[in-house]
Amino acid sequence: MLTLLIWLLAGFLLVLFNPVLTRARLPQAAVAIIVGLLLGPFYLNWISYGEVERSVTEWVVVFILFAAGFEIRWTSFIAAIKPGMMVGLAGIALSMLLGFMASFSINNRLDEALYVGVALSATSIGLSVPILHKVGLINSKVGQILLAAAIVDDILVLYLLAAVHVGLTGSNGLSQIAFSLLFSLFVLVLMSCALIVMGWLLNKSSIIQKTFVRRVYFVVLAIIAAWVTQRYGLSAVVGGFVAGAIFAYFKHDTQLRDVSFFSQNANYITPLFFLSVGMQITVLNFSSVEVIGGIMLILLAAILGKLFSPWVIASRLNSRERWLLGMALVPRAEVALIVASIGFQQQHLSHHTMIALVVMTLVTALLSASVVPILAGKLLQADPINPA
Repeated sequence: MLTLLIWLLAGFLLVLFNPVLTRARLPQAAVAIIVGLLLGPFYLNWISYGEVERSVTEWVVVFILFAAGFEIRWTSFIAAIKPGMMVGLAGIALSMLLGFMASFSINNRLDEALYVGVALSATSIGLSVPILHKVGLINSKVGQILLAAAIVDDILVLYLLAAVHVGLTGSNGLSQIAFSLLFSLFVLVLMSCALIVMGWLLNKSSIIQKTFVRRVYFVVLAIIAAWVTQRYGLSAVVGGFVAGAIFAYFKHDTQLRDVSFFSQNANYITPLFFLSVGMQITVLNFSSVEVIGGIMLILLAAILGKLFSPWVIASRLNSRERWLLGMALVPRAEVALIVASIGFQQQHLSHHTMIALVVMTLVTALLSASVVPILAGKLLQADPINPA
């Protein structure tokens, strides 16, 4: 209980002192990760990442993604789906290739190289969206493409993990993976249809005029959607985002205030997520030159694999937008750590490689949180109308 209170207090103080951080040109997200690292098991051990904190973090991210979905302007998002899919697929392919090559050059182990490739393929939608949301660019062309690309990553990488696991264990489960994928997508389509009906009914009901009831209605349905997607093989954040995006389509004049309401509340709780990233780092052991070399190679592969993926749609984005989108796609967190932990438990990853992947998640999160605000500032100076 004390751990939870300290965590919540740290999040509150980060929100309170955000104007000071802004004046000092310190990105709140990067500061929060470092504070989580210092307060967590890595240093002071005042707070730990237990089941309660894990559960709260998951629902914090669901709400953040719901708020991001609720802000969507559908005409812009539909235009961004095709380039977003291209960027997402390019990022997966390039990251997996570079990750495989980096790992294989270190240990010459096929199984380890495959797991590293999969771990590097996944963009952290939970990190990328809050970072762009914080700089006010989630509704820009870059923000819409990032959302589409991150969702492609979130869905496909989990199936890449399943395919690699089946291939390495030698079991004949490819047909089961295909069935699981189709079933998950079928559930997602059914759930989306149900949300569309619920949104339509709300617009026809007098409830839409009652602000408190309307907002509770949105949040409850988003929670249900998140539970459904998590229960049937997809991430909970996908359900939260889809719910927000669908309700955004049915925006009524009375609901326009809800956009700023959900966005503002998402900003208040976002530091809790970034704190949790730092809290998850327990031990970093740089015991030899070999470990440091492995970390540098894997980190380089992780950065380059996402940083240059927007170049597949070079004709749609200018140079500043490509660099911004690439850097926003760089952070890895939850999925990469899931892949790493599974690989380590199955003895496909060595202890040194596990350390390298943990360091990679921390450094890419800090790098993106620090650099994206700078690139966003330059983009807004060059094109102040960009977010509209």
